[in-house]
Amino acid sequence: MVMRIIGLIDRQSGEPSMIDLRSDLMSWRPPAVAVAASLAASRPPAMAPGEDPYERKLYEVLSDELGVEAVLLMPTCTMANQIAIRVHLPEGGQLAAAPLAHILTVEARATALTRVGACPLPTDEGHPSPAVVDQFLQDRDRNIAALVWLENTHMLSAGSVIPVGWQSRIAAACREDGSALHLDGSRLWNAAAAQGLQMTDLTQGCDTVSISLNKAIGAPVGSVLAGSREAIDAAVRWRQTLGGEWRPIGTIAAAAIAALDDWRVRLETDLAMTASLVRGIANRLGEESVRPAPTNLIFLNRVGGDAPQFVEVLTRRGVQTTVVAANIVRLAIHSGVREREVAKIIEAVTATYAELEAAA
Repeated sequence: MVMRIIGLIDRQSGEPSMIDLRSDLMSWRPPAVAVAASLAASRPPAMAPGEDPYERKLYEVLSDELGVEAVLLMPTCTMANQIAIRVHLPEGGQLAAAPLAHILTVEARATALTRVGACPLPTDEGHPSPAVVDQFLQDRDRNIAALVWLENTHMLSAGSVIPVGWQSRIAAACREDGSALHLDGSRLWNAAAAQGLQMTDLTQGCDTVSISLNKAIGAPVGSVLAGSREAIDAAVRWRQTLGGEWRPIGTIAAAAIAALDDWRVRLETDLAMTASLVRGIANRLGEESVRPAPTNLIFLNRVGGDAPQFVEVLTRRGVQTTVVAANIVRLAIHSGVREREVAKIIEAVTATYAELEAAA
């Protein structure tokens, strides 16, 4: 009965008519992901944390990939970030981050539940420089614990990456000051592919790192918090407190392991498609119409503040996108986008520009 229902849904769904660029959560799932999840689901479930062999294997693979002592699976990157705050600032304190960092914008309501005060830092393309962090550390109240927060890539800065060398200098300053350093690396996979670096290069010096598994690499669900054994032991307790302890966990872990296979090749393809789209749109509509795209996020400029209307018209032309602000439309490129669709996206964007200009 169940398989008949699933088959019916699949037949009704058919070939998607829309090109969905709303988020890289729409990334294509490699067939091996479904196979791995199915095999894991056929095993007897594990009860206690760390008992499941797939969970243990995922932690082993990711610890090696990220160059950390320990890893913990989380339902979402928001929870991973919120637990990182509680691990480093259990009694509250100062959270120094870019004003447009996820933790202070998209995740602001969750952050408000912690006892931290936000200390927005000046940034260059979304990233505080070593000099800015040095100044914060020099000026901060020594009676209040501090946590410095980086984000790579920085979503609200069109997927910008931390300049090479900045993180190591910031990490050194934090160590000297005795303050913790967290990296929100939800899209760190994209940063590594764009800069031709290993993930270990991009996690160095951080006390904890949060990374999504269900965006770039195409796992069905989940994120991880990574760091020292001491930090992750504390995170285990916080995960249980906040209701994020999954049982059984094997199906999720097995799918994530399979999604990690050949992730860099897939993301390099995404980067090439992103570059083609940016060039195509700029050639049609001018350089000022689109921001440079360091990774997989394309920001279209709508100086007239009509981004919601633009998204609505573009959707009617078969391309779904996201409003970031009244003057910004975001296109998230991912492995679910086919190379043959690049030309269609450019045509749809161009036609939408023309339609709105004609109506103005």
